[in-house]
Amino acid sequence: MSSTLRDELASLKIERPDRGRVSRQPEAPARPFSGAEYRRRGGGALRLLSWILWLIPLGIMGGAGWYGYKQYDQIRSKPEVTVGLVQRMTTGEAEKLLTAKGYLKAQKQAMIGTKVAGRVDQMLVKEHDHVEAGALLAVIEHHDLDAMIEQREANLEKAKAELEEATAEGWQKGREAQRAERLAGKSVVAQEEFEKARASSDMTQARIKALRASIRAMEANIKEMKSTLRYEMEIHAPFAGTVVEKQGEVGEIISPMAMSSSLGRSAVVTIADLQHMDVETDISENLMSRIELGQPAEVSVSANPSKRYQGKLRQIIPMGDRTRGTVKVKVEITDPDEKLFPELAATVHFLPFKSGEQAEANRSFVFVSKAAVFQANGHDYVWVVDRKSRLSKRAVEVAATREDLARVETGLEAGENVVLNPPGTLKENEIVRIAE
Repeated sequence: MSSTLRDELASLKIERPDRGRVSRQPEAPARPFSGAEYRRRGGGALRLLSWILWLIPLGIMGGAGWYGYKQYDQIRSKPEVTVGLVQRMTTGEAEKLLTAKGYLKAQKQAMIGTKVAGRVDQMLVKEHDHVEAGALLAVIEHHDLDAMIEQREANLEKAKAELEEATAEGWQKGREAQRAERLAGKSVVAQEEFEKARASSDMTQARIKALRASIRAMEANIKEMKSTLRYEMEIHAPFAGTVVEKQGEVGEIISPMAMSSSLGRSAVVTIADLQHMDVETDISENLMSRIELGQPAEVSVSANPSKRYQGKLRQIIPMGDRTRGTVKVKVEITDPDEKLFPELAATVHFLPFKSGEQAEANRSFVFVSKAAVFQANGHDYVWVVDRKSRLSKRAVEVAATREDLARVETGLEAGENVVLNPPGTLKENEIVRIAE
């Protein structure tokens, strides 16, 4: 029966309609994809995935190769050189025997206060004011002292008036005693009257002496009170200088025993002689052989870096510090100006003894180690090392040389690095390894 059904199906034919006549035929059912068609559609994604899987190991291998090359480039043989820095400095800095750091101090500096406690009544100066010796700086309130002086002066005037009265009385008593003496000699008056006149005259003279002594005591008392007024209530400058700090203000209590601001202040102003400045610094014990009194020095101050001040070693403190192994010295600045103040940081370059003044004390030049300069074909050259450790040969013009430095006029700039004791095998644009 199945064969009969198969034959019948095979004998079926589709009748095609004539052109121009439309016939409606049922649609054929959708046919599922075959395996080949499925493989054709998914093949692109598989190929992309396979390319990605191949690229991962290739990238790893490339990175490893690059890292290996960098390591090889670092360890491969390069000339090792020692470099030095090109510096700009003054001739004094180039000739220095020793360098020390310290702080500026005025040779005369004092905190001015009072002997007794009191309230500030007047402040007559401010910071930066220049004062002469004996100038009035401030006044402490002293109204009670003024009243006492006025009272003593009135008593003095009264005592002087009493002295004048006693002097006149003494003159009269003396004349009466003389007259009584003459009359007693002629027996005109009794001897008793003469003795009575003589005693009255002596009493008057004694009273005159007492009044004179009292007047001297009153004058001394007034002088003492005025001295107290001047030297305790009026604050004067003990020497000529500049007001570097004003501690007190009008209305504040000044006490010589004040230990804190709550108890008042112990000083009104601080003055310093800025025309005579020192640099106090410490020198190591093993370097003391390089310095001696009167030795010239050059001082640089951080607050004024463009100027170099001239100085000399003024004092060596005869006491060492055994805990630090140092000795304190004082270097006097011989040409101070208005830019120098106490407590500023300073650097001292001790120079060798030499005659004459340094005309180029404040001029700076380019210096390089003499070990970096070599000659070729009659000219001076140096090897310059750039930031990438690459060499370049540069011609320089050397103006003067010292023990270990050469002053360069042209060819170098401050801050560059040069090769010290360069070997003859160095080449232009060669990369070198800098010794640590």
